[in-house]
Amino acid sequence: MIRAEAVDAMEFPELSQKFRVQGVPQTVINSGKGVVVGAYPEQQMLAEIMRAVQN
Repeated sequence: MIRAEAVDAMEFPELSQKFRVQGVPQTVINSGKGVVVGAYPEQQMLAEIMRAVQN
């Protein structure tokens, strides 16, 4: 199961700093075990999620 939350980087600057947001959209997986900046194709996003959950 995957749980996702959307956070506005401008409204939550403490989270932006914590996860070093440099571009939008930025997807943080498992509290930073995986990070994707920009819009990724579905297969690449799935591959990054799988990599992050294995660490």
